[in-house]
Amino acid sequence: MTKNITRRDWLVGTTAVASGLVFAGAASGQDMSEMMNMGAPISKDNPIRMTNNENPYGINPKAMDVIHEAYKKAHLYNFTIGRRLTKVIADMEGIPQGCVIVGAGSGQFLMAAGVVAGLAGGNLVAPSPTFGSITRYAKNFGAEIIEVPVNEDDLHISLDSTRAAMNDETTTVYLCNPNNPIPSIIEKNALEEFCLEVSKTAMVVIDEAYYEYARDEDFSTMAHLVADNPNIVILRTASKIHGFANVRIGFAFAHPDTLAKLQQFRSSTTSYPAMMGAITSYQDTEYQKFIIDKNYESLEILYEMFEELGLQYIKSNANFTFFHAGRDATEVCEKLLEFGILVGRKYRTHPNWVRVSTAKPEEMRYMVEVYKREFG
Repeated sequence: MTKNITRRDWLVGTTAVASGLVFAGAASGQDMSEMMNMGAPISKDNPIRMTNNENPYGINPKAMDVIHEAYKKAHLYNFTIGRRLTKVIADMEGIPQGCVIVGAGSGQFLMAAGVVAGLAGGNLVAPSPTFGSITRYAKNFGAEIIEVPVNEDDLHISLDSTRAAMNDETTTVYLCNPNNPIPSIIEKNALEEFCLEVSKTAMVVIDEAYYEYARDEDFSTMAHLVADNPNIVILRTASKIHGFANVRIGFAFAHPDTLAKLQQFRSSTTSYPAMMGAITSYQDTEYQKFIIDKNYESLEILYEMFEELGLQYIKSNANFTFFHAGRDATEVCEKLLEFGILVGRKYRTHPNWVRVSTAKPEEMRYMVEVYKREFG
């Protein structure tokens, strides 16, 4: 059994190519050329990446052109571009510009919020599993971490359980919405009520890294709450739908007084080229729609396999899904990597579940073929 399958071998051999399904939708000629890449084979050293929730199509080409052009002025300081970018974002969100700051990814704001929580003492309450950056920083700086397991049946975050876990020592509550690694959402009305209630005694930090992907009508950002409430912080990133994972752009939305506290613990600022590219990327909603549509096309390919094999899975509101493999996740990850497919790691709380990030549809079909052959 070969473990060094070239992209050409697989793409040419599938009925998807024969039927033209691979090229359905809004893919550009450049995308198609990449799809039919005759170059490096799929292997352990050159895997299809389905592990870090990245955008497989990359940065908006228009934004990339702007970034390249901006590097011609990289030797010059620019003290106004940050205000230009935050004005664009504030206008899109319908919040005051003074409630928005930009940084080098949302990670530095998670770090800052974690440090603030740690220095405040007491405890930080967070769901489990979830994205763990803020909890690590809070713990390192002295906070106790109270983990609240997700519901056993649907794996959703329970606001009732979160309330019950809080006590007089709780200084911060962290929620990831949509969650990660479980791409579920929190119902918008219940979440707003929770935020308004809990923020009377604790800081509520909501990580909305996958905000743009959420299609569920019960989902909503809580950005509209920040202007009038100094105890609510919303975090966003350009690393996902905008493809800025290695360019680094992120935002914090909060009351100006709260932003001032977070600013004390920022680790870095971002660059002029990155911010110029972000302005173009955020304003190009057509390209974002293309990314979202292709994401859900890829998800449907996985859903069909899960249904066929009778595997439990979570309908996604992000660019990844989470499914019960019926075996140790490490076994699945290692086997798929033998065929050049890199998927997520094993999770302590759900050792038989696997997170799979969406790749391009034809790459998802390859993953499905391999998975069904090895585990079906």
